[in-house]
Amino acid sequence: MTIDFSEINFLAVLVAGLATFMLGGIWYMALFGKLWMKLNGYSEEKMKEMQALIPPPLFFGGMIVCDLVIALVVAILAAALKVSTPAGGALLGFLIWLGPAAAIRMTSHLASDRHFGLYFIDISYQLVYLVMMGAILGGWR
Repeated sequence: MTIDFSEINFLAVLVAGLATFMLGGIWYMALFGKLWMKLNGYSEEKMKEMQALIPPPLFFGGMIVCDLVIALVVAILAAALKVSTPAGGALLGFLIWLGPAAAIRMTSHLASDRHFGLYFIDISYQLVYLVMMGAILGGWR
């Protein structure tokens, strides 16, 4: 497989990556933050300790970089597979979620002692953002 970077819409990659970052903030703060903390067994004090270990610019900067890398990889796959519609991109995002994301995450979850609700919070976020990302990148060529 060759990668033709001229087929990549880098503005769409930027938008998809930043939209994923924003969705993550909503997901883990407004929607499921308290439940996520409870299922992990984290107190407010523990959260503050963890936040003190990584300065916010490094934490959020790392998240943004990771979201942009994921968006770039999805864009490369969309270009290689000739995906050219939002629906086709959403399907691509779903397939990436089903195999690599959900299955790999499940194997690590099964080998842990973490509450199963954590798996569902995390994996449902990945489903939503990969489908959204795929739709953006598939439709915005």
